[in-house]
Amino acid sequence: MTVILGNENCNVKKKKIIMKLCMYLGYLIIAAIFIGPIVFLFVSSLKPYAQIESDMSNIKAFIPYGDLSLDNYVNVIVKADFFKFFKNSVVVTIIFVLLATTINAMIGYALGMLKFRGKTIIISTIVALSIIPKESIIINRFMTVNALGLLNTYIGLAIPSVAYPMYMYLYYNHFKGMPKELQEAAIIDGASYWKIFTRIMMPLSKPIITTVAIMAFIRSWSDLLWPTLITRDGTYRTLPLALKSLFSDTYTDWGQVFAFSTLMVIPTMILFLVFQKQFVASVTSSGIKG
Repeated sequence: MTVILGNENCNVKKKKIIMKLCMYLGYLIIAAIFIGPIVFLFVSSLKPYAQIESDMSNIKAFIPYGDLSLDNYVNVIVKADFFKFFKNSVVVTIIFVLLATTINAMIGYALGMLKFRGKTIIISTIVALSIIPKESIIINRFMTVNALGLLNTYIGLAIPSVAYPMYMYLYYNHFKGMPKELQEAAIIDGASYWKIFTRIMMPLSKPIITTVAIMAFIRSWSDLLWPTLITRDGTYRTLPLALKSLFSDTYTDWGQVFAFSTLMVIPTMILFLVFQKQFVASVTSSGIKG
């Protein structure tokens, strides 16, 4: 009997070990899927054009070997005028992130903490609007910006997409879950709704603010369609549009494309690494998936 129990315990331990190994193997595969393109991008940006073409169809594309140099980065910075477009993207993104985090927070606070008629209809409308693709309303948005004389301006690039249903709903969910006693106590002390929002609610909402800020940053930083429509020359051209100009029907220098893309991705990676704790805390508390 003791021998049988001992064998069963061994089998259970073996199954647990196998399950853990399979789980870790799955983690490695998922990590490779996400990290692989970044490794390929960086390694290829250091190679000359001929080597990139020869390595493109095999595992060598992920291996740093051969004639590695920073020539592609020098060409991108000097010839492609990278920092000019970088400045444009920074200005537009800062305007967009600041407005997106504050305006949508105000809307989310009103929907989550205040009582008024028609609130349910507004929330349902926001949810419905979140499934409408932006391409379906982009012509109307363009006509509005054109009528206001904001074509080829930083304001025209940043403002039209500030009020975004997803951000509103994230803030709404966050404020809805906050203790109502905080607001009631502040009202008894004579605080206005504006003071409650700015001095109590916003300081307690750093995780969700960080999450919305990161999402807004990525959305503005990588946007190609809208800048393509409203920029008329290189003066206000952003990084995605400048990257697009490196492609040609006759010849595309992939080394410069990869170098430009690497420089463009670095700010996003730094931002996430710096604020990852707040982002994860917000995801955990609000139940965001994906």
